[in-house]
Amino acid sequence: MRLFWKIGAAVLCVAVVGGAAVAWHIYKAKAKLVEAARVCRIQAEQGDAKSEFDLGHMYYHGLGVPLDYTEALRWERKSADQGYAKAEYGVGFMYFHGKGVPQDYTEALHWYRKAADQGYVYAQGELGYMYETGKGVPQDYSEALLWYHKAADQGDAFSQNELGYMYYYGKGVQEDNAESARWYRKAAEQGYAKAESGIGFMLWYGYGVQQDRAEAKRWFREAADQGDEYALRTLSKPIDGYEKFFLLIQLIGGIILLTSFLSLNIFEPGKSLRSFRQRVISGTGVLILSTTCLSWYGYTHYKIRCIYCGLNTFTVFKWLLNAVIIGLLFYIVLSKEPRTEECEIDAEKSVQGSENNKEL
Repeated sequence: MRLFWKIGAAVLCVAVVGGAAVAWHIYKAKAKLVEAARVCRIQAEQGDAKSEFDLGHMYYHGLGVPLDYTEALRWERKSADQGYAKAEYGVGFMYFHGKGVPQDYTEALHWYRKAADQGYVYAQGELGYMYETGKGVPQDYSEALLWYHKAADQGDAFSQNELGYMYYYGKGVQEDNAESARWYRKAAEQGYAKAESGIGFMLWYGYGVQQDRAEAKRWFREAADQGDEYALRTLSKPIDGYEKFFLLIQLIGGIILLTSFLSLNIFEPGKSLRSFRQRVISGTGVLILSTTCLSWYGYTHYKIRCIYCGLNTFTVFKWLLNAVIIGLLFYIVLSKEPRTEECEIDAEKSVQGSENNKEL
């Protein structure tokens, strides 16, 4: 016990010291943000456009100041009125999404255009999106392509992905799979999930590129890692004939083991309570049915199966469960159910023993 308390005390000390260090680090980081906001406010109140934008950004994200969209919009509007492109984009973004102000696509378009005319890449991409979807402006694919190209040429992954989409479907331009694949690849190489799915799709079917399903799977996996729904659905596979047969055998076996125990409870009540073997049989049936369900879910859901990353928690747990089931099946096969005669003899012995005890 002394050793236990010594080890416990040491672990507790380490935990306290570590927790205190983390708390101190968080406190210092927060104090730095508060100080940065204070300095930024002083400069913003003097009319510095960048500081006004920075202070608005801090209010928008709650960095060193309370999160307040209305206050964020007020300071970013001050900066935008001085022609600061980032602030113009920020004000447009808040009007587009209705943050701190009622949603207004027309006002968002106005501010996006101001920033886009100054060459601000994100504003150009958003302006292209508004023309593509017809939000706040009549739908115009040609105008959308114009702004997407301006942003894509500056390396904006969102715009590059949208160009890939528009070239594939021929929106505002003649269908061109090769050009579509080129833009998808550019965005995918920057880690943009939708584009990773897009180039994976093109490679899988050989649209605009040489067919390469191994490379396609690699891109699908990259997209799936970021939670892209299309990639996850693509990598999730239907159960084939062999897998269906194996799962069916598991299902039937589990049902047989479970029902054999239940039937004994119905027709021979009390027997299961005296037989450890029967309890093992019932437990094995439940485990087999459980692992059957897990196997089916693992086959059809890529996200949990994660076949490309080797061993994971799901796979290891399923293997351990199968190992337990195999051990239990060996026990069931090799162990013997006590015969009726043996049970009667044991019962007689116990009765005689109890009578002898009474006589004593």
